[in-house]
Order: sequence, then structure tokens, then C-alpha cells
Amino acid sequence: MRYMTTKTRPVSVMDQLMDSMLYDTPSVKPACKTFSVDVAEDGDQYQVTAELPGFSESEVDVTLNENLMVISAAKQVEEKAEGESDIQVKYLLKERAEGQYKRSFSLPKDADRESIKAILKDGVLNLSIGKKPEAKPLSIKIN
Repeated sequence: MRYMTTKTRPVSVMDQLMDSMLYDTPSVKPACKTFSVDVAEDGDQYQVTAELPGFSESEVDVTLNENLMVISAAKQVEEKAEGESDIQVKYLLKERAEGQYKRSFSLPKDADRESIKAILKDGVLNLSIGKKPEAKPLSIKIN
């Protein structure tokens, strides 16, 4: 591991530049991150499958405004339980989901807003969006 080795020679500007490019994380983090999503059409409905590992139902929100559907998830830093010490933890590697995640989708005109069903199971959000019946031509009799 890089953190456990020591350099025996003086650190050059090039070493510092390479270290900052290869090992340091950017200092500015994006406001919202994204997650993987699949969108499919299955006969009389649309299927949206989103990968949200580690998120619970209370941390995921699906909103619909006009024809814009927004899937968002937020995970806050774990807070200390009562009785835990005030020792500051220094992470050497931290990859688990934390922060704000968001994706937006425009629904097609034939999507039935009233028939949307959402299920979050094993870190996968499944949305089923029914289709409205197609408008069929209407024949009018002339008297």
C-alpha cells in the first residue's frame, strides 16, 4: 500500500505531480452523483431498473412533475451512537455510497402516470409504468 512505504530519495516536483494525479481525490466533489439505470419497453408497459446498492426505501425518492420523473437517493454520513467515543476515524479507503444521487427522465406521451409502481429490493429499484390505451380512430355515422 502506498501509505505504508517511505521514500528514501528527495521528493521531486514530478513525483508530487504524479502522486497528485494518481492517488489524490479531487478537492471539488460534484453536487449530485448518478447511478446505473436500464429503461425497457415491455409490451403494455415501460420498465425502469436502477441500481441503488446500500439504500433503504426511506432514502430513495421518486417524484413526478408533469412528464419529468426524478429518481433521487441520499445517504448521510453515519452518526455516532450514544456511548461511542469521540475518536476521529481516518479512512484509508472509502468507497461506499454517500451523498446525493439523482437521475431524471422524460416520460413518453403514452405513459400512464396513475399506474406507476415502485419496488426496492436488494439494492435494485424497479419501476413499472403502464401505457395508456392507444387512441383508436372513431367512425361517425352520418344521418
